[in-house]
Amino acid sequence: MSLAEALATANGAPPRFVDIRFDAAKRPVRCSGNTVVCHRRDAAGRAAIADLVAKIAEGPAGDCHAFTPERSWHMTVYDGLLHDRRAPGFWPADLPVDASDDQADAFVLSRLADLPALDEPVTMHATGLFGWEHHALGLALAAGSARQEQALRRFRAACAERLGMADRPGHDDYRFHLTLGYLIAWPDPATARAADGAMDALAPRLGDLVPPFELGPPELCLFDNMTLFRPV
Repeated sequence: MSLAEALATANGAPPRFVDIRFDAAKRPVRCSGNTVVCHRRDAAGRAAIADLVAKIAEGPAGDCHAFTPERSWHMTVYDGLLHDRRAPGFWPADLPVDASDDQADAFVLSRLADLPALDEPVTMHATGLFGWEHHALGLALAAGSARQEQALRRFRAACAERLGMADRPGHDDYRFHLTLGYLIAWPDPATARAADGAMDALAPRLGDLVPPFELGPPELCLFDNMTLFRPV
């Protein structure tokens, strides 16, 4: 979905993550939990993403986004628990729904303490920019081969089975990505169309702007918001 289409279907409501991920002043809002990610730690990779973010931030509708900081850039391998999402299907059946946040983290740490290794090194490729339909913006990523994709899916399945969450909605068709930012305000229609044009112009250059990269080891992390994921 384009930004212009997202704007047209908003019906006057603010972007969905305002005061959930960031506030209207671009300050992070508490949104805590645990997750398994691979950080972008290589200097060249971080520099490439920083250049891409700068191009977007300086372009049309750039000021309508709160961008995630460099230290947070990662690809989620297994999306763990959000402390405030405790609905059936998104919370382990054998973890009390009224467990404290610390108890929820301890539960996940105990189940994933000896995380399985990825079967083989995995190289990821940027395949496009995504997210305005979700009121966010990021890089869509794909593994370099079907075999590597299967290795990632096996890893996710192992984590889900340990937590008793193999049936979580969206688990099987989870799309790998790297989040760059969130919409915190709507542009006017003309600016939205200009932003769509700028993204279309970037798309053919993504392979050069963000070269393929090898994933580092998966890290079990805790987070308080979208600006820092602390490996434990």
